[in-house]
Amino acid sequence: RLARRAVPRRQGRLPTPPSRAEAATALETMSVGQEFWVVAVGCSKEQGYNTEKESFLASLKSHPTLGTGSRSQGTLESPFKFDVPDGDRSLLFGSFDNLIRLTDDLQKSDSQVDSILHRLERQYLELDPKAEFRVKSQRQEKTFHDYLRTWQWDEAKYPKSRSILDNLTLLMSVVNKLDEEARNKTAQYNEFKTQRGNMAKKEGANLTNRDLVDVLTPDVVKMQGNADDDFIYTEHLTTVVVILPRGTEQDFVKAYETMAENVVPMSGRKFKDLDDKDGNVLWRVVMFKSAAENFKKACRERRYIVRDFEYSEEGYKRLKTQRDQLEDAVKRQHELVRGLYQAAWSDAMVAWVHIKAMRIFVESVLRFGMPPRFASFIVMPKGNSAPAVRKALADVLGKNAQSGLFGGDKGAEAQDDGEEYFPYVSLSFTPFNVQRG
Repeated sequence: RLARRAVPRRQGRLPTPPSRAEAATALETMSVGQEFWVVAVGCSKEQGYNTEKESFLASLKSHPTLGTGSRSQGTLESPFKFDVPDGDRSLLFGSFDNLIRLTDDLQKSDSQVDSILHRLERQYLELDPKAEFRVKSQRQEKTFHDYLRTWQWDEAKYPKSRSILDNLTLLMSVVNKLDEEARNKTAQYNEFKTQRGNMAKKEGANLTNRDLVDVLTPDVVKMQGNADDDFIYTEHLTTVVVILPRGTEQDFVKAYETMAENVVPMSGRKFKDLDDKDGNVLWRVVMFKSAAENFKKACRERRYIVRDFEYSEEGYKRLKTQRDQLEDAVKRQHELVRGLYQAAWSDAMVAWVHIKAMRIFVESVLRFGMPPRFASFIVMPKGNSAPAVRKALADVLGKNAQSGLFGGDKGAEAQDDGEEYFPYVSLSFTPFNVQRG
């Protein structure tokens, strides 16, 4: 009985873990503003140092401050390996002079791609607030988090037989072309939208601001080819359309026949059911063409609004066709630009992560010396945990801090210059910084 009492009764169903798609969505949302750190520490120059890499990773994961995160709960395991080529498969840089120059070149390129990438992110979300950011690389498509967690150097795009500088030059050329193409296509798309806006119906506007072609449509205008038509156009006669402000109809009806010579008597006619919310009404008057200008002038003197408008059913149909065609063109451009943003963002992200890998390689060689043997990892500090995470990283990786080209006083020199120094190589980046709607 005691055992039975100890087992609590089930209250409803157990919570269902999120699906893979839901977890991926949660990861992307969570990542807006999330900073990622790429850190590296030197390894033994002896053979078999890969075991040392695994040991570092195990120590990081087992540390109470660092070993957090679960994909099933919509968070990313952290830390995890960032497999920058080193050892026998390392990147080529030539001389140490080249290596030092590369630190500046890579930093500038890093900043430039950062700017391009986040501009593409912002534009993509402006175009499609539900945009999905997926990385296409090495014939696979993944979420950014999966891409980063399983990242490998793209040998096809950036062969290691080519120097870092040559790969960087090629990479920046591709990214700049992507940026230029995105700007050009965006300008074309905006031009189509402007044309559509200029030609679109002005719904809800009053009669003074609306295009009369959208008011006096074939289903409103009576045109049967006789003297009772709403619009009379002959060799000598024409029809003038006048908008009368609220409260001026009676005065207009009394005066319009004498406002100019050769106005057809009793030709004034109101278009019914077209009054706007401000009380403006629409009339037409038939007159000889020779009287039109004087009649319009007299209307303006009385503050009646004369609109230059000539009714044409064929013209209305042509305009409707043009609008439909323009709407289709805008939709096609929207899908084209949307696909371009997705592809451009993906390619720029691939390039950016490779720049991070190049920087980690260069900084590690300068810090830990030759041959290039180091372990690199990615860490995601949560909220205000950055100081605690830095301390944990120093505890795990700092004991292996060793000096390369710059000797053992690098930390002291950095602190004297006011720079932040860690006993390991460290770079940070924020992949997503635009809030989702």
